[in-house]
Amino acid sequence: MYNNSRDPPNKILLLILNSLPSSFTLNNQFIHQKFNQFGDINKILIFEKGKTTKAFVEFHELNSAIQAKKQLNGCNIQGGKMNIHFSRLKNLNLEIVDNSRGTDYTQASSNSQNSDSMLNSRTEENIQFDLTNHISSTQSPRANSSPIRNEQINRLLESSDGEDDLKIWKQTMPLDIEEFHPEIQKLLQQRQSRLLKILNFDSKITAKMIYNVFSKFGNLEEILYEKSSSRAYIKYQSVNQAIIAKEYLNNIQFFDSQIRIYFEPLQSLQPTTFQDEYMIYYPESQPYNNTPLSPNLLITDVQDPSEISDQIQMFVKAKEIKYGVNSIHLTLFSNADALKIIAVFSDYEFQNQKMNIILKQ
Repeated sequence: MYNNSRDPPNKILLLILNSLPSSFTLNNQFIHQKFNQFGDINKILIFEKGKTTKAFVEFHELNSAIQAKKQLNGCNIQGGKMNIHFSRLKNLNLEIVDNSRGTDYTQASSNSQNSDSMLNSRTEENIQFDLTNHISSTQSPRANSSPIRNEQINRLLESSDGEDDLKIWKQTMPLDIEEFHPEIQKLLQQRQSRLLKILNFDSKITAKMIYNVFSKFGNLEEILYEKSSSRAYIKYQSVNQAIIAKEYLNNIQFFDSQIRIYFEPLQSLQPTTFQDEYMIYYPESQPYNNTPLSPNLLITDVQDPSEISDQIQMFVKAKEIKYGVNSIHLTLFSNADALKIIAVFSDYEFQNQKMNIILKQ
């Protein structure tokens, strides 16, 4: 019945209006007149930017939202087109931020003034979302006046029509980031990407060692290792793989340094000095089965397990070693120790046989 909707039915509708003429100014009254034929409206919120306008309409009853979407989705508005989706927002709370318009009709109906008077008195007010059940509502008293925050909101409003409304508004919630240390500001401004920037590598690290470790968490497409800067850029096949790698490896001890990982905007990678190591891969386009980082390793294709065990213990001390047929099961003392073994011994060739290292739980 709701095959055209990307989400389950909800009392809150997301409206996306394209190509509205510049001579037409969309307001809450227009939306209210258009939608109230389907039932009582609790709240309306409009964000306007460029050729695309995004708005939310919260009905009092779920069935009203279903009927409004059914009747009005795809209709013509002053020569533009209005697409309607069921929102993922659980509640629509209106407070003050810049460049937006909102009306709470539940307050208007309880006031002695008529709804038109209340609407007109609030048309130029600014509002913000509290994404109840998604994002903490705790805010700085100065957050509403932050020009940086408003700029972030404006940038998000320019996103494509198909972008998820929860993702859009989740990004508007960071506080007045000027209050934070520059390093914290950098973290708050990150957006997820399949390109990672890794800082603070130990001088002993090579690009092959970086590949051995980071390829355990997804299919790699490119690595650029700027050895003189102790910095690397790693491009994964998907954003999810990059997220997993960052989650497990950020701030971990890798040999004698603690690495830091950041999301980077997608860009082409090019070496700039003779010291830079650049590697490109052509991974298969198939799902990657991730295993969580663990101090338990299974090393297979081992011709002489006891000799390999002795070599391994030159790098780390093992908590427990179990030998199998052409295999070694290692239990180490930390994840950092496991990374050392993965970095050095992955695809290690011994007696014309390449060893394989598998993370185990």
